[in-house]
Amino acid sequence: MGLVRGIRRSFWRGLATLLPALLTLVVLSLGLDLLNQYAGRHVNWLIIHAVHWTSRIPLEEVEAWYAAYWLYWLGIVGAVILLCLVAYIVGTFLGGRLVRLMESYVVRLPILRKIYPGAKQVSEFFFSEGKVEFRRVVAVEFPRKGLWMVGFVTGRGLQGLCSRTGTELLSVFVPFTPAPITGYVVMVARDDAVELDISVDEAFQYVISAGVILPPAERVESLTAALQVTHEEASAIAESAGGGKNPEPQP
Repeated sequence: MGLVRGIRRSFWRGLATLLPALLTLVVLSLGLDLLNQYAGRHVNWLIIHAVHWTSRIPLEEVEAWYAAYWLYWLGIVGAVILLCLVAYIVGTFLGGRLVRLMESYVVRLPILRKIYPGAKQVSEFFFSEGKVEFRRVVAVEFPRKGLWMVGFVTGRGLQGLCSRTGTELLSVFVPFTPAPITGYVVMVARDDAVELDISVDEAFQYVISAGVILPPAERVESLTAALQVTHEEASAIAESAGGGKNPEPQP
């Protein structure tokens, strides 16, 4: 039984060590697959047809040669370069004018005018220079009483709802585990939000790790409490053994 327990412990310890690297590879693989699906394969199509048009080599031979030398990664590289180039152009003054001109026409279309503004707000939320300020970390009872979740105060609640309820409300972003970029925005009474003495970064680590990584202050308090209990137990044992008095030193 001891050997089996030791093997099992080593397995889980090794899995915990490899898990961050495996998750990184999975996320990177998914990102590259999406990039290749929506942009890379189109770049490969342009490269293959450009070689065919300029060299007059049959299209089938170019595709066979392209596949034989595993050159499909050129599509991903080309897509990244093209994306960086377009992003730089859009970030300039002239590019910004062109984008605003395009937006003025997009918001007039029946379907796109319902989708594009929301997509733009999400993009500005993550990539704008003026980042959203998470003012402090709180704990709120969500989704029902008795269940507590970590949240971030982003501002005050809607004024109309505050007036209707007669209570000062706070807007709290409750992130999901293990992807804290998604979650719920809930409005809770100020008195019902419990202030937590931890930083925003520590709260994010706690959420991402599903509660495994505790804030340093919490770990120190736990260690201090454990040491105090150990000291109290040692004092009790010493008192019971010596009658509560220290033995007289022998000459």
